[in-house]
Amino acid sequence: MWIFSYFRQIYGDRVEITPNGVESVLLTEETMSSESLHLAYSDDGVKWTPLNDNKPVLNSIAGQYIIRDPFIRKGPDGWHHLLATGGPTRRDIGYARSRDLVTWEDQRYIPIIRGDERARSAWAPEFFYDEDQENYFVFWSTSYGEHGWDDSRIFCARTKDFETFTPPKILLDAGYTVIDATIIPSNGQWFLIFKDERFGYKHGEHRFMRVATAPALDGPYTVVTEAITPQLTEGPSLYRPSEAGPWYLAYDYCMANGYGISVSDDLLNWRILPEADFPVNARHGSVFEITDADFERLQSALSAK
Repeated sequence: MWIFSYFRQIYGDRVEITPNGVESVLLTEETMSSESLHLAYSDDGVKWTPLNDNKPVLNSIAGQYIIRDPFIRKGPDGWHHLLATGGPTRRDIGYARSRDLVTWEDQRYIPIIRGDERARSAWAPEFFYDEDQENYFVFWSTSYGEHGWDDSRIFCARTKDFETFTPPKILLDAGYTVIDATIIPSNGQWFLIFKDERFGYKHGEHRFMRVATAPALDGPYTVVTEAITPQLTEGPSLYRPSEAGPWYLAYDYCMANGYGISVSDDLLNWRILPEADFPVNARHGSVFEITDADFERLQSALSAK
């Protein structure tokens, strides 16, 4: 069974850069926000049903920090590790771990950009477990600009326990502002899908996903495609429902209040899957797999809450 973790929000406006500065463009009078952990399930990775009646399964980290861009993976230690945007400063990320996706332990924040006062953000953290080095390769975007999305690069660090980390270093500097990376190995190389965050009168509208590749997990990465998703999309999540089938890329139409999927056989050339169906108001999440037995226990635990 496939699980989709996400938070919920309706954006009332969107940021645009004009010759006279930054302004907001009204999208809708309706706004809502649930910066908490939500879960949905699917047996085909295409049509998703919310769990817990689309209500949060975890309201906050340690009772006080928001949960945005939740990323969940199961480590070799048997724990589901949660990383999320949110903490006491913009340079922190949230952390928690769970055996059953219902009870979340060790809830805390991680000051991932330690001592760097120039850093404006630590957004959309993810990790990949490196079996060769037996540690977790954590990566996220950090901005040195004014707003948190401008002058941004992808950073990385390693940890064995989510307590002690190697010093952060740049993983991808594309020469323009980038956010929202996800990484997968395939056919002897590494694929990093990220959001090209350029927009405004100087650059034109980008705000779509592109692909970079590398010979090793920690790079160096080279951008090898133009846009692979429509404009005004973000939050990529890669998964493969069938070992013999294509790759799926889920992404957030954040300013249009929708979610989409594109599919690819080679991780370079993508086509939109129009029948994708996600929970209402879902924003930037991640997709991961659990066993049928674990899913039955999850359903049972949530229904008993």
